[in-house]
Amino acid sequence: MSVVAEFTIPPEVLPFGETLVTTPNTEIEVERIVPTQESALPFFWVWGCEPEIFLEDAETEPNVSNINLLSQVEDGALFQAEWAPDAHLINGIRQLDATIIEAVGTADHWRFEVRTQDQSAFSDFQDIFEEEGVSIELQRLYDLEQLVEGNYQSLTPEQREALIAAYQEGYYDQPRQTTQEELGEQFEISHRAVSDRIRRGTQNLIAETLLPSAKQE
Repeated sequence: MSVVAEFTIPPEVLPFGETLVTTPNTEIEVERIVPTQESALPFFWVWGCEPEIFLEDAETEPNVSNINLLSQVEDGALFQAEWAPDAHLINGIRQLDATIIEAVGTADHWRFEVRTQDQSAFSDFQDIFEEEGVSIELQRLYDLEQLVEGNYQSLTPEQREALIAAYQEGYYDQPRQTTQEELGEQFEISHRAVSDRIRRGTQNLIAETLLPSAKQE
């Protein structure tokens, strides 16, 4: 039975943490992490920072090498880099066969959603960090069977807050009465973080309210 854990850790614990702290409007969204014997090759989007500025700062980061700018869009850029194999997160992935579903880094913290074989495997994952004096702040822990059956409280407090505010401010109206940028100003977070909370909160609501009834039918 697979277990999904959502947790946060301080930004400086992982590669790019120093860059996130020194450029507080920057947000890093990991697209994929592939552990290997020698290194890990993550592909990640950078939002809220000019690519050239991020690249200049990131090149001074410890435990990161071979940073390449792959693509640019209107408000972000896609990068590829090698993370040192002794990074705590990489060790955890390699040793426990954990899968990162989602990872977002800001100046406040790195937020992860990780899937492991069972709850004890996640406890081992925590131990890898805590042995180095790094505390994981667990937000939610649930198994995938509960996700399908809808037997858990689906929304995090942040997701609930964002969805309610979006509804009350007219985000779902046609035409819209507010934007993600305006909601972000209200919560003092980036529009990407607002988008993430709304998207994941909507996914959780659908999984809890619609999928169980569809299964019964």
